[in-house]
Amino acid sequence: MDISIIGANGSTGKHIASRVLLEKLLLPTDRLQLVGRKDGNSAAALYGFRQDLKDAFAEHCPIIDIALHPEEVVADIIVMTAGSTIQAHPDPGKPPPSRDELAAYNREIAIPYAEAIAQYGHGHEVVIVVTNPVELIVEIFSQRYNRKRVVGMGAYQDSLRFRREVARSINVSREAVRAMVLGEHGDGIVPIWSSVTVQGFSDSETARAIKKVRSSTTSLEFPETLAQMRDDIVRVAQTGNIAEAFRRFDTLPPDVRVMVGPFLTLFAGSKTDIATANATVDLIKSVLSGKDTVIAAQVSLRDEFLDVSGPIGAPVVISPKGWDAVYPMTLSEGEQQLFYRAAHSIQRKLQLWNP
Repeated sequence: MDISIIGANGSTGKHIASRVLLEKLLLPTDRLQLVGRKDGNSAAALYGFRQDLKDAFAEHCPIIDIALHPEEVVADIIVMTAGSTIQAHPDPGKPPPSRDELAAYNREIAIPYAEAIAQYGHGHEVVIVVTNPVELIVEIFSQRYNRKRVVGMGAYQDSLRFRREVARSINVSREAVRAMVLGEHGDGIVPIWSSVTVQGFSDSETARAIKKVRSSTTSLEFPETLAQMRDDIVRVAQTGNIAEAFRRFDTLPPDVRVMVGPFLTLFAGSKTDIATANATVDLIKSVLSGKDTVIAAQVSLRDEFLDVSGPIGAPVVISPKGWDAVYPMTLSEGEQQLFYRAAHSIQRKLQLWNP
């Protein structure tokens, strides 16, 4: 098994590489490929990073090689992390750039890699997309490569956050909670409260627990509730009182915290790369397990779920071959409407991002 990390010199790419070795996902005879750009900083820095990894994981280190051209990318699992990321605004008190602002820059980075994999790959690669806007990058790879071998991280990570925040609110472990977030990785997230189950809870106990902690009575109220609560937190953060902003964040409903948490982290001048790397490695482990697993992830649909086409967070069955099928999940009426809104929003953005 070989793993290639495109953008390995970036912060998220470095964390993923370190976690892959720490988790011993590769044997000494396997290969970890660190991919950068010949004309970028990574042309030199990746050699030093490789040596650092060898020093740190000498006892069980796989073969580590470096690729500086898209056509050199060769692996069974290819993790796309290259491109500009959302970072804190240099002017304190101002929000970080949106994912929309990343689209033009990251599109030009993604296309050469997608074309190279389509032309030079063996056709069995699974591409895991981390780069934002994740819907755009998933579509770029899906237009040029087998779309069922392209999986975006957005909904997967949002679902992990949702499970954690629900568990935190009802005072159980995250492992006891099953839940999904679908839709857009951004403002168009769709928390699927109807999917929530809690180990050891009966259906009535779960319903009572959800009623106490969710942000709104119906799903259709969620976008407005999210916007209002996020704006309230932003106003506090803009005063420079980040500690108070996080204190208030802890009082928010779990579905709102899913969206506001990463935003507030960036607003405070930090990054979400460690959490993203951990979630990515978690997904890699699911792919490598050899088992069919139901997850939420950004995939390029062709009417397989609620007659929606295009890239969007959907429930899918993954395996070492990518995503095999859409999981036949039933949503509430409000959740369906939010999902359709997210799909329309993504399509409007793609018309601007990917003409």
